[in-house]
Amino acid sequence: MELTESDAGAEHAVGVGQEFVVRLKENRTTGYRWHLALPEDDVVLDDDTFEPDTSGRPGKGGVRMFRLRATKAGTHRLAATQQRAWESGGDAPPGLEFRVTAR
Repeated sequence: MELTESDAGAEHAVGVGQEFVVRLKENRTTGYRWHLALPEDDVVLDDDTFEPDTSGRPGKGGVRMFRLRATKAGTHRLAATQQRAWESGGDAPPGLEFRVTAR
């Protein structure tokens, strides 16, 4: 299963142990990067990568891809916020929330 910004706010079903991907547009040249808050030990991050836009235009963004896996049954909330590394959490723009139900 693959989730994008348009899937935020809705509930999505996965199997326990099944991998799912959250793909979010990101422009690293602005300093803003996506940070994902996961429920403790209920969902694990298997991979975190960035796929740059290949149009060749300078300053063009890309897509941040988080590969995740639910390790326990239940409904898990994943919170994604964009912020610069030097800013505290309170300065971050409003984020996205994904609800994943593992069965």
